Order: sequence, then structure tokens, then C-alpha cells
Amino acid sequence: MRRTILVADDSPTIRRLVTQIFADGNFRIVEVNNGDAAIKSFEEVRPSVVLADIYMPGRNGYQVCTYVRQHPQLGQTPVVLLVGAFDAFDDNAAKQAGATASITKPFEPGALIELVTSVLPAEVPETDSQPAREPVPAAEPASVPELAVEHAEAVETTKIADPPRATIPAAPESEDLLGLESIFKREPSPPTAASMTEQDIDRIVDRVIQRLSTKVIESIAWEVVPDITERIVREEMKRRR
Repeated sequence: MRRTILVADDSPTIRRLVTQIFADGNFRIVEVNNGDAAIKSFEEVRPSVVLADIYMPGRNGYQVCTYVRQHPQLGQTPVVLLVGAFDAFDDNAAKQAGATASITKPFEPGALIELVTSVLPAEVPETDSQPAREPVPAAEPASVPELAVEHAEAVETTKIADPPRATIPAAPESEDLLGLESIFKREPSPPTAASMTEQDIDRIVDRVIQRLSTKVIESIAWEVVPDITERIVREEMKRRR
């Protein structure tokens, strides 16, 4: 629905500028060059908003605004006062007249559009007249036993099964992470703890280091072989260089 803007200004340039700003078709622009013409056309035009210059022939913008506010049917129409850059704006007179807002000339097109849009009353959407629908009768409430059964069924169907517990797979009995079994099998007679020499320990440690992976070093080195951990780590670092 197109809305009407009544522009009352004695400057043809200002009137032309307003017309060009709102030339998108959403507004109808009515131009007058003095305040008396604005008052005469107000009843006929019934504008959505009035733009009135505070200094123009006939009645000025303050007086035009006063007339609008005293109108019995259109007294709520927004009135925006147009103030020249070198004009003395009377704020008290604007308040007494009931002006909605004011803007200084020359104004930016976007600023005027934003101002006019903000003061316009919201449009009331048209509603299609449709026959009233008959109310749908509410279903009779179920008895207490029926509700109990339904509730029990709902609980039964929505019950979430307990999540399976995580199980740690047991390592095969034949798994030898450190490879000690294969080391001792190669010996003609596995040495006992009392008969092992320092050379035997060094040889075993070297073979263990060759078989150890980084994961084994990080996870079990400090717990399984605390006596040789430092050496294992040192040898591992040398091998990676």
C-alpha cells in the first residue's frame, strides 16, 4: 500500500530532491510551496507524514504542525520540520507545536528515508474474513488405571539399555614384549641371577633396547625396569640421531 508524503517548502530544489529520494514507488509525493497551501490540501490529501519548512511564505512549519495537531481526525499524523543550514531553529516552538522530528537541509537521502520510515505508524495488516471453525471437542480423559498402563508402556519403550562395560583384552600368554624369552632360549644354559656377570647384563640390555618400541618405553619403562631405565632412554636417543 502506497503512502503519501506532503512536502511544504518554498524551495523547488528541496521538493524535487524529496521526490527523487522516494521515487521507488512506495510513496506518493504531494508538493506545495507555502504553508497556506499545505493546510488547504491537508484534509484532501490525508498524508501519512508531513514535511514542513520552518520558514516559508504564508504559515510557517510550526504553524502547519499546530494545525495538524488540532485536527479532529488526523491529529496523530507525523510532522517533520525542515530546517535550513543557516536558520535559527526554535526548539521550544517545535515542542509546543507537537513536531515529531526535525532534519537540517541539505540532508542525505539515506538520513531522510530513515527518519521518515521511523516516524511512520506501522501498517495494520489486512485480515481475510473467514468463518469461525467449530471447536474440536476435547477427548475424554483416560481413567487412572489406563494412564498407569500407558505410563508404564512409555517407560518400557524409552528405557535406555546400560552401555556395555569396556573390557581390556588379556595379552596372549606367549606374548613377550621385551623379547627376553627368545634371548634366553639362544643361551646354552640360561644364567641364574647369582651367576650373571656385568657383561651378561649389558648384552641383555642391548638386545632389549633393540626390541623396545617408543610406546613400550613411555608406558612401562619406569615401572618394569627401574634399574636400567636411564640407560635404555639414553641408548634410544642415540639410536634416533
